[in-house]
Amino acid sequence: MNDKQIDELINQVLRDDQVLPEGLSERLEQQIDAWAAAEKKETQRSSSRRRSLYWFSGAAAAILLLCIGLFNLTDLSRGKQPLADTYDNPQEAAIAARKALAFMSVNLNKGIEQMNDARQEMNKVNRILNKHLKD
Repeated sequence: MNDKQIDELINQVLRDDQVLPEGLSERLEQQIDAWAAAEKKETQRSSSRRRSLYWFSGAAAAILLLCIGLFNLTDLSRGKQPLADTYDNPQEAAIAARKALAFMSVNLNKGIEQMNDARQEMNKVNRILNKHLKD
C-alpha cells in the first residue's frame, strides 16, 4: 500500500458519517464517573493511611523517649554517677584547655593558609582562561 492509497482511505473514513452505537455516550460517561469515584476513594484511603502512619510514629517516638527517661532514672537510683570532670585541679584544667585551643588555632591557621594559596592559584588560572577566551 502506498502513501496515496493510505491518504484516500483516511479521507474516505473522514467523509463517511460515523454513527455511534446507541447509548455509547452514556456508557462512556458512566465509566468515566466510576473511574473518578474510584480514584477519589483511593486518595481518601491513602490520606487516612498517611494520618495513621504519622500517629503511630508519634506514639512510637513518645514511648521511646519515655523508655529512655525511665532507663536514666533507674541508673541514677542505682547509684551510678553521671560523668564527672576529668580534672580535679582548676589550674590543670585551664592549662589543658589552653593547649587544646592553641593546637586548634595552629591547625586552623594552616588550613586557612592552604585555602588562600589555593584561591591564588585559582585566580591565576581564571586570569589565563579569561585572557585566552577573549582572544
